[in-house]
Amino acid sequence: MAIVNPENILNPKVAFTKNINITNGTHILYLPSDPEKYIENVTSFISSGLTLGQAVVIIDQRETFERIVQRLSHKGFSQEQIDSIIFIENDEFYQSSEIMDANSLLDNFSDLLEPLVNSGVPIRVWGKITWLPGQCCLMEKLHKYEGAADDFIDKTKCLTVCAYDPNISSTVLMEIMRHHQYIMSDTELAVSGFYKREKLAPSIAMEENLESSISRLKDIQKLFTAFIEEMPDSVFITSKDVIVHINKSGLKLMGQELIELVGKSIWEITEISSHNLIKDTFNKIKSGKTALPTEIKLIKLDQLTVDIEFVSFPFIFEDYLNDTVITIVRDLRERKESEKLAIRNEKLGIAGELAASIAHEIRNPLTAIKGFLKLAKEGFSKIDIYSILDSEIDRIETIASELLVLGKPVSEKKIRSDISELLKSVCTLMSSQANMRGIHVDYTNLEPSLFIHCNEEQIKQVFINLIKNGIEAIESTGSVDILVYAQNNHAVIKIIDNGKGIPAHIQHKLGEPFYSTKEKGTGLGIMVCYRIIEQHNGTMEFSSKEGEGTTFIIKLPLSISSL
Repeated sequence: MAIVNPENILNPKVAFTKNINITNGTHILYLPSDPEKYIENVTSFISSGLTLGQAVVIIDQRETFERIVQRLSHKGFSQEQIDSIIFIENDEFYQSSEIMDANSLLDNFSDLLEPLVNSGVPIRVWGKITWLPGQCCLMEKLHKYEGAADDFIDKTKCLTVCAYDPNISSTVLMEIMRHHQYIMSDTELAVSGFYKREKLAPSIAMEENLESSISRLKDIQKLFTAFIEEMPDSVFITSKDVIVHINKSGLKLMGQELIELVGKSIWEITEISSHNLIKDTFNKIKSGKTALPTEIKLIKLDQLTVDIEFVSFPFIFEDYLNDTVITIVRDLRERKESEKLAIRNEKLGIAGELAASIAHEIRNPLTAIKGFLKLAKEGFSKIDIYSILDSEIDRIETIASELLVLGKPVSEKKIRSDISELLKSVCTLMSSQANMRGIHVDYTNLEPSLFIHCNEEQIKQVFINLIKNGIEAIESTGSVDILVYAQNNHAVIKIIDNGKGIPAHIQHKLGEPFYSTKEKGTGLGIMVCYRIIEQHNGTMEFSSKEGEGTTFIIKLPLSISSL
């Protein structure tokens, strides 16, 4: 939206602070840090709207609104003016007790504002955004919501302030900056360098001459530089793939000084195996597309590599105007260790649960061995006792070997493996538990010689978790059927049970940590499965019908030599 001069009366001017005039149709991102300043800014926002005879909508906490009403009364606003303010509690409006649904939020936004738009009265909206903590895919959901909200604001010519928690993740923050023309702190308002649409005037205040405009622009640049420098995540700024700046967190991650890194190519500090991923990301953002967070390896000063996740955006930095990119980097070492611990704990938990069933399974061949040894001792020689003993010992060895896999440390090594052979070994282990419950595990439909590039321990862990869940979902007799076949250069694995199924109203929560359909479950098993399959560039989905059973479908890319 353009900035107008005081003489322009085509659109009502709105004064957010005493020094700033912005036309209707403006989207502002606010990152508050001082609660008192926050109250002052909301009060100023409402006061200006009431004075100009505009419709004012406040979406915030009731306690905050009550404090603001007291200040408005002290300022001399009448009860009639205060009653004209449309107030909605933010937890109710943003449905913060549920998984975020961008479409539902947009419907709320549209239903709220459309009657006001039709009345022809200028509108200003203040919203304190809230959401359910810990939910997945938050960046994509906020991207969708804020992008559509920006379109609506542009169409309706309303002034909107979106107040976010200042501790929001840097990756999410960079994404939502692309949908706001201005970024505001408690005391500063600056043009967003990330805004995806037309470039705005270089100053948001209406200065009287070029000299003051340049001064203001320099202040804005300092604000951005300070913001980037103090970010907890590492920030790399590159121009034409050459490093031009790294913030303090980035220097600490790399173990180097700024002077050592500026001027280096990004290809010098990243593993060769990561280069294609980086190029794909940069090509996407240059074409205006959104690039999702991507995992690669950085090379530090000591030549050791570190796993990181990065997300990039087009950017303007100092005098670098063309092909400049800002990249937010997050160190994944702590997360990787947590994932390894979760996988190990899940494996040990399963080993404990399987102990009784495996002991029962081993007892059978041991009983046979003892009986035939007794016959041999008594001189019975009409049958081949030793071949039978050898067969029973092999059975015990197979079960023991598969159980030991559960306790092994998780290796990072990936090798070329036959997916059907991996499943056979897992089914051998799981059949013990299934037999004790009168359940049959059918793994006869496994297409042979389908090779994938994988970490065998991790893939086995996925199969164990899903087969175990299938067995436990069957309340009496039934079966768990395993199918493997090739389709579109992928190995497709189906694990089908005829158990009680998953109720439709909770299926969307499957895979969330600490959510489980089992009375004593943690939900970590399915979450770990999703993560492992994702790390193998595969997909995992399921379908379930209550009372009929559940089917998990895993797709993993075939090794090139298998195609």
